[in-house]
Amino acid sequence: MNKKILFVIPDGVGIRNYLYSDLFHHLQKQGFQIHLLHNLEIQILNYVKNERGIEFSEEPLRKVTESRFQQFLRETSTYARLKHNSRLKQNSTILTNWFKVKNNPLKRIFQKATELASATLSNYDGIKYLEETNRLKWRRSPAYEEFRSDIRRIQPDLIFITHQRVATLEPLCLAAADMGVKTVTAIFSWDNLPKARLPIRTDFYAVWSEYMKSELLEYYPEIPENSIAIVGTPQFDFHFQSNLLESREEFAARYGLDASKKWILFSGDDELTSPHDPEYLKDVASALDSNPQVSILFRQVPVCTVNRYQSVLDHYSNITHIPPKWGKGTSWMSFYPLFEDVKLLMNLCHHCEFSVNIGSTIGLDFAYFGKPTVFLAYDTVQDKNWSTEVVYKFQHFRSFEGLDAVVFAKEKSSLSTLLNEVLEKPDQFSTQKHLWRDKIATNKENAPSFSQIAAFLESMFIEKEAVQE
Repeated sequence: MNKKILFVIPDGVGIRNYLYSDLFHHLQKQGFQIHLLHNLEIQILNYVKNERGIEFSEEPLRKVTESRFQQFLRETSTYARLKHNSRLKQNSTILTNWFKVKNNPLKRIFQKATELASATLSNYDGIKYLEETNRLKWRRSPAYEEFRSDIRRIQPDLIFITHQRVATLEPLCLAAADMGVKTVTAIFSWDNLPKARLPIRTDFYAVWSEYMKSELLEYYPEIPENSIAIVGTPQFDFHFQSNLLESREEFAARYGLDASKKWILFSGDDELTSPHDPEYLKDVASALDSNPQVSILFRQVPVCTVNRYQSVLDHYSNITHIPPKWGKGTSWMSFYPLFEDVKLLMNLCHHCEFSVNIGSTIGLDFAYFGKPTVFLAYDTVQDKNWSTEVVYKFQHFRSFEGLDAVVFAKEKSSLSTLLNEVLEKPDQFSTQKHLWRDKIATNKENAPSFSQIAAFLESMFIEKEAVQE
């Protein structure tokens, strides 16, 4: 029996988690054929094939246009879901994920209309009704017929969508369902579900942990429990691959570092998440300036330039800029990590004493290496539109309530003392980071996520064969 899986990779974020992982190697050894639908550029695909030595057939993903009315339905139901989730969790910060249009009057009027329309949805059934209406529109759209044609031509036995956030993949899911082809989507990030970022519906959902499964059932009670598979996430698999690590001396030589010093990592955020990030980098550099045995390694968020930090980098000699190793195609969706960046992040986690940032997922990466993370939890600039007090009330940060998972730096005045204490006695800080890590991303019996995903996909084929017999 031929076994073909169609992987849908809407943008560059799927490269690290799937194309770089050992998932495709494993599936190919098991006799699976792999076909990609993607929004990637040919040089990216050639790089992946050469770097990882994997084979697959591929073609561009159709460009689907969402009608204005469908956008109205989707955004109205999204805002209604955010309000519902906010009430459900008694957490008003969930509504901060509704980004207000400011500089475009026509778009602002459109958004205001969706906000007013959402007020007419008096209960959860109203939200579901609006979403079903949108699916009916998709089923009657040209995109639905085009995806049916694609599925007939490609003839996949299973469709795997590498993240759940792209609304224009709904006609693909509907076409597959009507043709008897099972679909799976992976939940991309640990903060996505409270944010109403599940615009598509598939037959199965691949989640990171029991915690994420319970979230999915709570926010989307219409989804059957038996359609949810706990498989971890491949983005952390690399932390178990010691062959990716360099010696401290090799790493120091590569980046012009002093191997005798202690290194800490300051990982930057994008401007929306942390608009005053350069000031925080300045605070950390100033706090450690009097300690000659410490170097700060600075890594900006991969899709942003270093420009807004440049004056701080120029001023402080105790900061070494180590930029991410990402490539860039012709559009913003074409940013993608080189495999060298996977190695770089691994070595930063391994060689640095701890990380410092504003609520970054890198805290989980460091937890895999038994290293603490310091979350900066004070306002270095007074800003009526942004505050760390709001940031750390975000729903996904409730995952470490009751756990000594991270270190909170709550005052700028005591930052130097705190950072030096963490440097001297790291084992006394964030003593339950491993419990938080395992709560967020499960590795069953220390099995890497790619093998859990592969086993789940294989089980679906075994079930299909049993039904056919």
